[in-house]
Order: sequence, then structure tokens, then C-alpha cells
Amino acid sequence: METGIFLAGIALGLSLAAPPGPVNALMAAQAISSSRLNGFLVGLGAMTSDATFMAITYVLSGLLVLDGTARGALSMVSFCLMLFLAYLTWRASGRIDLKPKKSVHIPYLTGLTVGLTNPFQISWWMSAGLSLISSIGLTIIIGFFIGILIWITSFPSVLSWAGKGRPWVYRGVIYFSVGLLLAFAAWFFYNGIGLLGIAPFDI
Repeated sequence: METGIFLAGIALGLSLAAPPGPVNALMAAQAISSSRLNGFLVGLGAMTSDATFMAITYVLSGLLVLDGTARGALSMVSFCLMLFLAYLTWRASGRIDLKPKKSVHIPYLTGLTVGLTNPFQISWWMSAGLSLISSIGLTIIIGFFIGILIWITSFPSVLSWAGKGRPWVYRGVIYFSVGLLLAFAAWFFYNGIGLLGIAPFDI
């Protein structure tokens, strides 16, 4: 069971790290215009911001007493958020641009700043992140960070290769991410209606 939760966390981390966004755009700029290492450092900065939000969320989960109804409501909010991200990712898949962009001077701090000020990251941790920690525990969150680490390590290399006339590689990754996001949206929905007592599901 713990192994399954851990692997689900890795899949969740990959699904949330892969969609086009400001962090991946910066990683692309560094990987193509500067170096793969700088691309990784941008991702590492963004992952540090996630770790910061995770620490805040974990403290909140200890301070807040969430009953089944509250956790069910959080799951439904998370369902909507994941569904919306899947939709945005699908739309963005047709506008992938792997051309070199202007690089930044301090990639780690740039990734950290973008992550800390990203409204989506904040809203995700205050809804889906809080829901996962309250309902499942830290095992899935550990897997989540492993998934992000896999992404920021491999993405600059994949992007460097895909940028040489192979944009379909990244597009395939995006479609896979959409599928994972929809799967997790379905899980949050299933979990939410069970906790809210809308359907006789055993959670």
C-alpha cells in the first residue's frame, strides 16, 4: 500500500511539473540558450518554493482539525483545480515553442522567485496539497518531490534533444501529463463525493 502511494506521488509530481508554464519556460531558456545545468537550477529553485509551501501546509494540517466534510470539500476544490490545469495544459500543447530565449543570470533564484509568486502553486498547496497530507499523509508528498526531481533532472536534456527538430517529443510528454492530471482529478472527485456522503463509497 505504501509503495503504491509513493508511486502515485511520483506520478503526481511528474504530471504537475510537465505542463507548460513560467518555470518550464525558464528551464527551456536556460537549457537551450545557456546550459542543461542552469536549466536544472531553475527547476531546483522552483522545487525549493514547493518545499516551502509544503512546510507551511504541513503546519496548517496540524493546526486545523478537518472533519470528513471539510476534507471532502478540499477534495472537490482539488478536483476542479486539477481539471482546470488539464484543460490549460491541453490548450498549451498546440503552442509549444522550443526556440532559444533570453537566459537569466541567477537561474536558481529566478526559479525560486517565480515559484514563490506563482498563484497556481500557492492555490495547489492550499487545496490539493492540504487534502493529500490530511487524507493520506507525507508518503505521497515524498513521492511528489521525487517526481519533480526526476523532471527537473531529465527535462533540460530532453528539451535540448527535442529542440533539434523534435518538438513532438515534448508534445508527447504534455499529452501524457494531461492524462495523469485527469486521472488525479477523477481520484479527488471520487474521494470528495465519498467523504461528503454523496455516494456510498468506502474511502
